[in-house]
Amino acid sequence: MVDVQEVAANIYMIDNQLYSIPKFGSTYLLNEDNKALVDSGPTTSVNVVLEGIRKLGLKPEDINHIIITHVHLDHAGGAGVLLQYMPQATIWVHSKGARHLINPKKLMSSLVETQGEEALVKNGKVMPIKKDRIQIANDNTTIKLGNNQVLRFIDAPGHAPHQVCIYENRNGGIFTGDAVGNYIDQNEILIPITPPPSFNAEQYINTLYNLMKLNANIIYFAHFSTSNKVQENLKLAINKIKNRHNIITEAVAMNNPDNGAKNITARETAEMEPVREGMSSLYQYWTNVSIPMSAAGHVKYYQDRAKLN
Repeated sequence: MVDVQEVAANIYMIDNQLYSIPKFGSTYLLNEDNKALVDSGPTTSVNVVLEGIRKLGLKPEDINHIIITHVHLDHAGGAGVLLQYMPQATIWVHSKGARHLINPKKLMSSLVETQGEEALVKNGKVMPIKKDRIQIANDNTTIKLGNNQVLRFIDAPGHAPHQVCIYENRNGGIFTGDAVGNYIDQNEILIPITPPPSFNAEQYINTLYNLMKLNANIIYFAHFSTSNKVQENLKLAINKIKNRHNIITEAVAMNNPDNGAKNITARETAEMEPVREGMSSLYQYWTNVSIPMSAAGHVKYYQDRAKLN
């Protein structure tokens, strides 16, 4: 049965069971006069999301907006299929991501390049979205969901150039997508996610500083759950990015840049040890896929910058 939790006033988190792993992917439902989803999850999560909506006593047809934090398939891949159940819904997405929802071929090829053919099976078929159902979420664009709920988009590059965060004023919370990182609330583990080919460390850190200026009360993580320790987690993410940079710099100085990725992976895998037994499927995915991919993305960024200089 799908797990749905009220995480703030009128905001519900649906565990979309990303890749059939519990507590890995969050789809948020904002239940106001106009109703919105934040992130669809991949196509393989669509049925879970629909079940979560119905569990709240709502119908998929009630949804007015589907907000995409960025167009990586674990966040946006199921949006086209969801629209079939949501005839009045509009998709909101960054201007740099819209074309990929209209024609997802490049997204899918990029996924294969970074994660292999098996990633396509995990995500499922991506259905193209018609241009007339898409609205562009520019920096400071707002959506009024009700008298007490207005959403404001924040341009948030770093993890990806098409990343946005969303500030909601009812509770003073931020939907961060992957702008901050993956989070395990029970153990307060935070791992920045920095995949190739588009990760940009300077932009990532600048985005985190911009989010700090909001003085928000809560972070709604896409992976996974929420935290009221907003400033602490934003500072932690900044420090982790800087520490990774130092690890890579040290490895390059010893003429062995590959050791940078290995050392980052080893350090962050060790941080996951407290959940190895109790959350084994999540542990396996993070340590075998998310962390090594992020380490490789950070090393690639470092090397690309060095070539430019």
